[in-house]
Amino acid sequence: SDAVMAGGRLAFLAGQGPILNGSVVGGSVREQTVATLRNLGACLARLGVDRSAVVNCTCYLSDLTAVGEFNAAYLEFFGPHRPARTTVQAQLIGGIGVEITAVVALPPAGRADAAARPGEEG
Repeated sequence: SDAVMAGGRLAFLAGQGPILNGSVVGGSVREQTVATLRNLGACLARLGVDRSAVVNCTCYLSDLTAVGEFNAAYLEFFGPHRPARTTVQAQLIGGIGVEITAVVALPPAGRADAAARPGEEG
């Protein structure tokens, strides 16, 4: 599953990587980060929120010497919004160099502008 809901207000997104149609995309860390964030954005859209709803990210890089490339793409994606973040080096599977998990704050139920969540009517 892409996301697990907790307490009605938080969604914990599964790790997203640079995968498109079952294949790893992008050769550089920057390209893989852009593809990973594109997948993260698609998960957010399915939840009915945008990147400003992200409150925390855990970012896994296979090579921390490329953190500058990663940061450039990450900062472009989030713009002035800065969720809390942890970045660590990890041995990633499947030949990917980047994986990102996220915690998302969902709008309160009953708000006029609250988006419908998966399995719920809006």
